[in-house]
Parts: sequence; C-alpha cells; structure tokens
Amino acid sequence: MPKRVIDRDQLIGEAYQIASNDGISALSVRKVATACGIAVGSVYVYFPTKADLTTAVLTRFFDETFSEEFCVVRAGERFTSYARRFRAILSEDWFAEMRRLPRKEYAALEEVRGPMLAHMERGLQRVLDADEAVDRSRLVGPMSSESVARLTLRAIFASLMEGAECETLFALLDASLYDGASANEKEENR
Repeated sequence: MPKRVIDRDQLIGEAYQIASNDGISALSVRKVATACGIAVGSVYVYFPTKADLTTAVLTRFFDETFSEEFCVVRAGERFTSYARRFRAILSEDWFAEMRRLPRKEYAALEEVRGPMLAHMERGLQRVLDADEAVDRSRLVGPMSSESVARLTLRAIFASLMEGAECETLFALLDASLYDGASANEKEENR
C-alpha cells in the first residue's frame, strides 16, 4: 500500500528517489502523488508547478552531493587534485538529464542554480588560495584566483552536461599554476 505523505520534505524525498531511479526528466507530479499515496492536488499545495518540484529535487541533489565531508580540503591537497575530486563526485547522469528538461523547468533551475554556483565558485577560490604549491606570481589579471575558479567550475559543469572528460583542463591548470614538474608528477613522487 502506498505511503500517505503530506510533508514537503517527504515529498521532496519521494521525488528525489523517483529522479534517482528513473531520471530527472521522468519525474512527474502524478508519480510523486502515487508514490506518496496522496492526490495530485496535494502535491500542488507544496509545489505550485512541476518546475518548482523539479527545482526542489535538484536543490536536494546539490545539497547531498556537496556534503560537508566533501567540502573539506585535505592537508596538502593541490587545487587540481581537489578539482578532480570535485568533478568525480558529480553524477554525469543528473547533468545530462538537466539539459533535457522542458524550458520552464530548466529556467526555474537556472534561477536557483545561480547562488549555488556562486557558492561553489567561492569554495574553489578558497581552495586555490590555500594551495601552498601554487606559484602566486601567476595569479594575476585574467589568471586571478577568482577567474581560475570561475573557469574551472564552468568547464567542469560543461563537461558533465556534455558527457565529456576534463583532463585537458586539469593538465592546463597544472601547467599554469605550478612551477616546474606537473602537479601529478610531484604528487606521484611523494
């Protein structure tokens, strides 16, 4: 027998499960209502549009993906190593699905994604600023830590949405941020 749910967080939880199992583009208000054992209209009390529901599910995805544990920078971790870890933790499936959302849902996502991206960008910048191995003389003008963090975040997200790799970006970051041997070579020699 289906569950009877009327709590906003429980609705988001059920919707998140549906999106995780079937894909974000397969999410529907009817599926959520059925899974919760409530009328479709009850879902609309908490989420006036499907775009609102989709946005809540994607917000949960970002919240869970970027847990406090992930956001901790490991002692001695280089910016490029952190960026690789950042890229690896994200699910390409979710990003590919986001690209296929209907226009209204994608627009709603873009509206809430802005502050999340700004927060992630500031986090990447803090990691870069804390990396003691970075040649600081290179972080000027278009290579400021703010610009490098923004480019890194955008490139990682673009690679996820396109299902492409990011190794060229990481190699360029290694070559432009660190003096001498690449960061990978230095880490392998540790």
